[in-house]
Amino acid sequence: MNRLYFRLVSLALFAVLCATLTYWAITLTQHPAAPSQAAAAQVEPGVGDAAQLFGSQPTRATQVQLIGVLGLGDHQGAAIVSYNGEPPHAVALGQVVGGGATLSEVRSRSIVIEHNGVKSEITMPANGPGPTIWVR
Repeated sequence: MNRLYFRLVSLALFAVLCATLTYWAITLTQHPAAPSQAAAAQVEPGVGDAAQLFGSQPTRATQVQLIGVLGLGDHQGAAIVSYNGEPPHAVALGQVVGGGATLSEVRSRSIVIEHNGVKSEITMPANGPGPTIWVR
């Protein structure tokens, strides 16, 4: 009986070994499937989302609309902005744009405002279909 018992155990272990080798051979030779459309990210996270992860409060930068930019040289400039749908007005560097946000930087096609220590960049909207005048 001892001899028959060892043969049955050996046969069972050999079957387990064959099944394991077959499983890994199939798994390693398969090509990975492309991710489904539902798994792909549709929206890139913004800087405000990342700032909220580290405890920052959301800013109200979306209420500021940039109409135009005026660069006057080194560390000088102004911007024409509209806050909360109000009529556009000119704002110099360091002045309050609206809602407690100050104009901290003027770039060629955007401005940077600072609200409670958080800086946000606001870009000019794309040019419309009509004529555009550039003055330098």
